Amino acid sequence: MGLQAIMRTRVRFGETDAAGIVFYPTFFLWFDSGTHGLLRVGDAPSRDTRGAPKDPLPIVECGATFLAPLQFDEEIEIVSTVASMGESSLRIEHEVRTLAGKTCARGFEQRVFVEIKDGRIAKAAIPADLRARLDGPAATSKGDA
Repeated sequence: MGLQAIMRTRVRFGETDAAGIVFYPTFFLWFDSGTHGLLRVGDAPSRDTRGAPKDPLPIVECGATFLAPLQFDEEIEIVSTVASMGESSLRIEHEVRTLAGKTCARGFEQRVFVEIKDGRIAKAAIPADLRARLDGPAATSKGDA
C-alpha cells in the first residue's frame, strides 16, 4: 500500500435523505475529497499557474459497498489509500468510518493521468514527482473534508 490520507468531518444535514441517513452519492463526494487530500500531502499545490488542476486524474471506474448508516452530525473520518499504481493509472481505496471505529462504507476509484494533446484528452504516464509522492512510504494527513 502507498500513501494514506485521513480527513475528518461531520455529516452535514444537506448530505442526508428523507430517511435521515446519508444519501449514497455523498460517499462519492467524500471519496473525491479523500483523493484530493492525497494529492495535497506534503503541501503539494493542487493547481498549476493557470489555476487548472495540476494533476488531472479523471475517474474511469468507481464503486462502493455500504455497510452501516450514518446520520446528521456524526463525526467521521475518510481514510484514502493509494492501493496500486500502473504507468498511467492508479487505484485509490476509501473507507468511511465513525470516530468510534465503525466502518460505514468502503469504496474505490480507478483514475487515469491525462494531458491535452492537439486539443484532445489523452492518457499519459504519471509524472515522476507525483509517482514519488504517491508511492512513498505510508503517511497520514489529517484535515477537514
